[in-house]
Amino acid sequence: MPSSSEHNRSGASPMRSSSSTAHQPAIGSGDPEARLHQLELILQRISGADPAQIRPEARLIDDIGIDSLGFYEILIEADECLGIKIPEEELLKFRTVGDIQAYLRHLENPDAQTS
Repeated sequence: MPSSSEHNRSGASPMRSSSSTAHQPAIGSGDPEARLHQLELILQRISGADPAQIRPEARLIDDIGIDSLGFYEILIEADECLGIKIPEEELLKFRTVGDIQAYLRHLENPDAQTS
């Protein structure tokens, strides 16, 4: 198990977290709440942050420690675990956990207004 100083800042390969999720089923068209929970687990794995830190207002870089490599890991994990493809240009707009959650909600219900 990596030490707290080794999580995403160690330069580990993006395959590190992808291989740990290979056994998890994709929930691409499943329950929206399950999808949001899976997102929280993905962010926790990538960042190494305490689960209590993964809140909608948490800033991806400053609060939970997602680095540039981590953003690409999110792309991979979203595809493999959630069954969705997040365009790179969209991912780079995300600043908070809530931004990603809102994006997932929009995918579930594209006609809903986002605030």
